[in-house]
Amino acid sequence: MFPVLGWILIAAVIIILLIFTCVSRCLSPVSFLQLKFWKIYLEKEQQILKSKATEHATELAKENVKCFFEGSHPKECNTPSVKEWQQISSLYTFNQKDQYYSMLHKYVNRKEKTHSIRSTEGDTVIPVLGFVDSTGINSTPGL
Repeated sequence: MFPVLGWILIAAVIIILLIFTCVSRCLSPVSFLQLKFWKIYLEKEQQILKSKATEHATELAKENVKCFFEGSHPKECNTPSVKEWQQISSLYTFNQKDQYYSMLHKYVNRKEKTHSIRSTEGDTVIPVLGFVDSTGINSTPGL
């Protein structure tokens, strides 16, 4: 009796998730091909960001170690501020008027350098765009 109820519960959950996925994709303001492009863009952006961050961290570490052993002062190295890191790490929201493919894309294209990019009028969270903030794309295994 209980195994049958368990299988019925599992089937019901799977059917509900399937219906939710279908409905959210049908109501999405983003087309299937644009969604594919978006995923490719994010993957490439993350690869390049990881590469540049590794390169920058290596240069900074080399400079600090050199200065430590030589007793000199380090040359200036431009590293983003905590506020800048927080802005590109915030939750992504979709805006049909200003379409950006990531928070980094939104950050570098902002109108005024002093304003926050976190939320503007017309921003909405679209379920089908959940991959933008997903840990699978934004995680950096091996770091």
